[in-house]
Amino acid sequence: MSYAREAALDALRMAGVERDLIDGYVGIGQNPNPSAIAGDGADHVSAYLMVDTLGLTGLSWVSDVSGFAVNMAATAAAAIASGQCTAVLGVRAVHHGGGGAPSPEAAGTAQWTLPFGAGPGGTRFALRMRQYLERSGARREQVWQIVDAARAHARNNPVAYFRDRELSLEEYLAAPMISDPVSLYDCDLPVTGAGAFVMISAEAAQREGRPAAYLRAHANWTNADGILDRAGLTPGDIDVCQLYDGYSFMVYEWLERLGWCAEYTAWKFVADGHTRPGGDLPVNTFGGALGEGRLHGMGHLREGIAQVLGAAGPRQVRDVEHCLVQIGPYDRSALAVLSREAA
Repeated sequence: MSYAREAALDALRMAGVERDLIDGYVGIGQNPNPSAIAGDGADHVSAYLMVDTLGLTGLSWVSDVSGFAVNMAATAAAAIASGQCTAVLGVRAVHHGGGGAPSPEAAGTAQWTLPFGAGPGGTRFALRMRQYLERSGARREQVWQIVDAARAHARNNPVAYFRDRELSLEEYLAAPMISDPVSLYDCDLPVTGAGAFVMISAEAAQREGRPAAYLRAHANWTNADGILDRAGLTPGDIDVCQLYDGYSFMVYEWLERLGWCAEYTAWKFVADGHTRPGGDLPVNTFGGALGEGRLHGMGHLREGIAQVLGAAGPRQVRDVEHCLVQIGPYDRSALAVLSREAA
């Protein structure tokens, strides 16, 4: 709860928006971590709790959505565009309690996976990683370069968990297997933290002369391939990407799906250094979920906003006009394009 409150107040201060002008709120009132106790204010925060805690008395629109942080931004944009509110505060907070395990009950669709050992994410995505390696010809030595790049970006992020620890190839290859070929360091790191944003209309931002990161387009996994067309951009127009790295190899999949690389060739693109600090397409400039830690995409969205605003400090990429943010695995993803100028 304290992290959520701090993030919300920081976002209001940075945006220059007084609390009593907020008339909309969006959050994600759930914690999908296996160790979650579902305690409001303990391992997540609901809209009910945040509204009361912050004393938001002038609200005309409130929503807790499911999924990832981009869903919050898209929902807030729809609320503003439809006239339900004018200024939205979005907050996402997660506590990682450690330990815990999924329920042994195989309910719903889990009946087709859990009894066969495919319940935890590492097992489910190991099958996909194995397919990628076999079809692309890449080896785990190449996958290490995704993790290594994440650690390199994390060194410029003062709140990253792995900001001061490199990972050698030898350490990576010797790490315990979670579900072959997914090893310990291919998995993101659950952490405790929070992030927040303030959204107003493009017209209001321009009228008031506020620096802004404009939500140029958004999409979900059903129409992800069209995100750049919807934004009126091409892959070459994107200056920096924040791509979900819940498991390391996912970066390959999205570099290919979104048009930067041909199928099964992204490993070469990463190996050539394009996604590292100083590369021509820096990816996960804050360290990603592999370097900073996993907040279910809130870190990715926060970093995208910061890069477009030019507010990312020592990790700022020069002259960022457009940032693509993609959060979530291939079958439940949410995407957004953030731009310095309105379309």
